[in-house]
Amino acid sequence: MDPLTFWALELIRAFQSLGGWLTPPMRFFTFLGTEEFFLLVLPLIFWCISRSRGVELAVLLLVSAGLNEWAKGLFKLPRPFWLEPGIALSSETSFGLPSGHAQHALALWGYLAIILRGLWRWLLVVLLVLIALSRLYLGVHFPWDTLAGWLLAVLVLVGFFGLRPRLMPVLRRWPLRLHALAACLMAAFALALYLLAAALPTGEPTRYGALFTTALAGVYQAGGTIAGMIIGIWIGFVVAERHVRFDVRGPLWQLALRVVIGVAALLALRFGLKAIFPEEPLALGLALRVLRYAIMMLWVAVGWPWLFLRVGLARRSE
Repeated sequence: MDPLTFWALELIRAFQSLGGWLTPPMRFFTFLGTEEFFLLVLPLIFWCISRSRGVELAVLLLVSAGLNEWAKGLFKLPRPFWLEPGIALSSETSFGLPSGHAQHALALWGYLAIILRGLWRWLLVVLLVLIALSRLYLGVHFPWDTLAGWLLAVLVLVGFFGLRPRLMPVLRRWPLRLHALAACLMAAFALALYLLAAALPTGEPTRYGALFTTALAGVYQAGGTIAGMIIGIWIGFVVAERHVRFDVRGPLWQLALRVVIGVAALLALRFGLKAIFPEEPLALGLALRVLRYAIMMLWVAVGWPWLFLRVGLARRSE
């Protein structure tokens, strides 16, 4: 074991020695950086708070998740508990570098910190640090995993704020069929990059055995997930903006029903389609995974908004 890795494991052990009372709050802060949490929060923002902010946060999550999972598959580096199982206070099946929790938290919470003012901004900064620390405490990331995640998040934010004013005027002029074609081509390109990353002979499969095999399978799954999200988010939000414009305002009971029914249906789609779609053979499993996540994102972006306009849970915006 090299000295840097030994030092990192000692740091994690010292952190954990502060006491088991830290485990519940650290797991809570970890949850605030998960893709699952953001997939629940982003519909709430899009359906009930701000359509434009919801779209921008969805794009940020998509780009951040796509880069993160691809980098994991490219480097295929271990997590701390692969080397020392006794420090595992949480379970993760993907590769270690970069930290997805740290990256997504900085990309999305960082976006909010940029647009908010005053105390809220500093509270979000503290939250970002706590999410990163939670990954170390739980034994699922090395310090450099977190730093790499933060670096990618900064690149995502810089790219987003730099390209948005240049790309949006162009994209608004495109017809829907061109958006659909671009979304499918981008999804195919992203999936090809994932397949390439998975095929590269990086990492140490013989050293980590089943842990490595499971993580490698996750790279293929992540490729299908990202490809499906690209199609669903891109096409869905374009259709919603042009044909399903709704007013996010409404009485509290309307907003509550939008979220409760919409999220329940989203979870039903996620787990229901997963149950009926086979994962093998690989080509069929990937194609169906792309379809599953495209359907889920289309539901969030256009399916449920179209329905709650029809059933009186919102009114059309001007």
